Amino acid sequence: MTASIGIWAQGDRTGESILYRWEADQQTGFVIFEVPTRRIRPADDSGQPIGDLLFDPTEGEPSGTAAGVNRRLFNQVVVAIMRAYRRSGAAPATAHAYYY
Repeated sequence: MTASIGIWAQGDRTGESILYRWEADQQTGFVIFEVPTRRIRPADDSGQPIGDLLFDPTEGEPSGTAAGVNRRLFNQVVVAIMRAYRRSGAAPATAHAYYY
């Protein structure tokens, strides 16, 4: 069985913070990608951070907590966005991931 995560940028991708919507395993959510620092946080649909859960590339792994956030899915979304960012050197329009 193949699992996938769909990830789409919402709005302008030229700013310093980009809101991404994701869908996976009949769940949905949002993350904010802070482009200059490459930090990623779970967010609500208006871009406000949820809790203090944070992926900081200088640390290499997420830290903190966020109520109601599936940490496994958050990690997978982070990996997909960072891979797409590294490939293009810019905030990606999409960052879909497939797991087999």
